[in-house]
This record gives sequence, structure tokens and C-alpha cells, in this order.
Amino acid sequence: MRTTFAPILVLLLFVINGCASGGKEAPALEADLFPESRFLTAEGTGETELEARREALAALSGIFESKVHAETTSRARSAIGTGGDEVFEKQVESRVAVVSTVQLTGAKIGRVWRLETGAAPYHALAVLDRNQAGRKWAAELATVQALVAAELKTLEQTSGRVQRLAALNKVLAGLLREQALESRLRVLNYPARAMLDADMDKIATELIQLRSEVRLFIELYGDGHASATARIADKLTTNGFLLSAERHSADAVITGSIKTRPLELNNPRAKFVRATATVKVIETDTGATLANVIADVRKAHVDPNEAQRNAIRQVADTLAERLTAAIGFSAPAGMQ
Repeated sequence: MRTTFAPILVLLLFVINGCASGGKEAPALEADLFPESRFLTAEGTGETELEARREALAALSGIFESKVHAETTSRARSAIGTGGDEVFEKQVESRVAVVSTVQLTGAKIGRVWRLETGAAPYHALAVLDRNQAGRKWAAELATVQALVAAELKTLEQTSGRVQRLAALNKVLAGLLREQALESRLRVLNYPARAMLDADMDKIATELIQLRSEVRLFIELYGDGHASATARIADKLTTNGFLLSAERHSADAVITGSIKTRPLELNNPRAKFVRATATVKVIETDTGATLANVIADVRKAHVDPNEAQRNAIRQVADTLAERLTAAIGFSAPAGMQ
């Protein structure tokens, strides 16, 4: 009887000891399942498994966003110095926030376990394959560098002040994107391409100077042109553009027409009006057309006159937004 009982007792003690350790074994297994040399990991906890999973993924994103945002902000502030106006500084801050946001495609929950004690008993481990993410961001970096290189080449061949302003805006936005991607790859310890041979400080200095000198003149015709002109002027001023009161002293003229027409949509409760605008940005010293902008909107109201006014306001807002994208501080085409 003793020979039979002893092995069973040993086996029971082994099983009980293993169950008591429970979730405490989880951290010891992480190094084997997700080695640090291959995976970036972050842990999250929660009252439920779902909450723990969300916290883990958020913590993993936070590893990138805090470092990338800090490094990109530092580089931008170094380039801008104290010469930029408040609007420009806010635009740069906004761009830095955009490029620092990380969508962790490929991130997943590697393990979930539960401890018997604590207010947040559920634990989750988020993991990201360094090589997989590195390849994706390295390819994106190559695309960004190609787009910025194209803008730099355009800049070398550009003499017009407004054309240079538009090109410099896109170059700086692209360089901030490049900086953010390079920072992400450093977090991963993934080899990155060499940075572009571009002097961000010099680019920012010329850009700040042109922003303080370049003047735009708005010359619209057609339905509601006066109210549309005032609305566009207000939007462009808010976005940091300077306007000229006279055409001959402007560096570029925004010119075009607005047309409205009623629409018969067989709706007895509302009157519909369509507003269409076609606008060009023409540089005065070179005669070059810098942008062609088209906007088309439809608005409804019980009062046809109010429907027309709403349509004109909306088409003016759309024009202002697209004009800012064409010559203002925005990323090169093809790059978010």
C-alpha cells in the first residue's frame, strides 16, 4: 500500500504546485515565445479580457508615439527656431501630430492570462514583429524620400516666389514625415535608409521669410462673388496667407467665377441650388498657372434665396480648403 500511495502523493503535489503558480508562469514563457530580438512587446491589464487586450495594444502604440513625437517635435523646433509666426508653428505642430500617429498594422495579442488576485486580473501581451513592421515602414520611407526628392528638384528649378513657397511647404512637410518614419525604425532597431541630403534649417528659414512677404489677390466674378471673396479671404488669412488690396502689388492672383442654378428635384418641401466654381492661381511675375481648382456643391432650403446663399458659402469654403492644399503647408501628392 505504501509503494502505491507514495507515487500518487508526489504526483498530486506536483499538480497542485503547478496550478497554484497559475498566471505567474506567463512572464517566464514570453522570452521563449516572443524573443526581444524579434518582437516588440507591451503588456496591458484590465477587469475583463477585452479591456486587457485594448490596453496592451494601446501601450504598444504608445511606445512609438511618445518617442516619435518627441524626436520629430525636437527636430521641427530646431529648424524653425523663433522666426515662425504663431499660425505656422501651430501648423507644424499639427503636422507633427499627424506623422507621429502610428497605425500598428501587424500588431496582435500574443498571450492572455488571468491572475486570481488584483483589481485587474486579466493580462494581455501585445506583440509586433520587428522585421515585418520594419519592412513596411522602410518601404514607406523610400516612397516619402522619392516624393520629397522630386519636390527638391522642382525647388531648384523654381524662381517664382509663390511657386517656391508651395514647394518649400511640401518639402518641409515631407521631411517631417521622413523624420517620423526614421524614428519608428529606430524604435524597432531596424536598419533605415540614409536621410535625404536636405538642410531642414535652410528650408524652414526661406519658407518663413516667404510667408511674411508673399501676397495674394482674390478676383472672383459671377453669382455671390463678393461674399465668396470675403469668405475665402478670411479662411486663407486664418491659414497664414497674406492678402493684397491691389492686384498690381500681389505675387499671385486667385481668379475665377462662380455660377449658381436652381435644381428641379420634385421635392415640394425644399428648393435646391447648385453652385459651381472654377478658379486659377496665377503667379504675377512668371505668368505661370500654379493651380486649377474646381468646386461643386448642392444645398437645399425652404427659401430659394437662402439655398443659394448656403451654396455660395459652401463652395467658397471648399475653394479655400483646396487652395490651401495646393500652395499651403501640406504633404506632397501621394503622401499622407
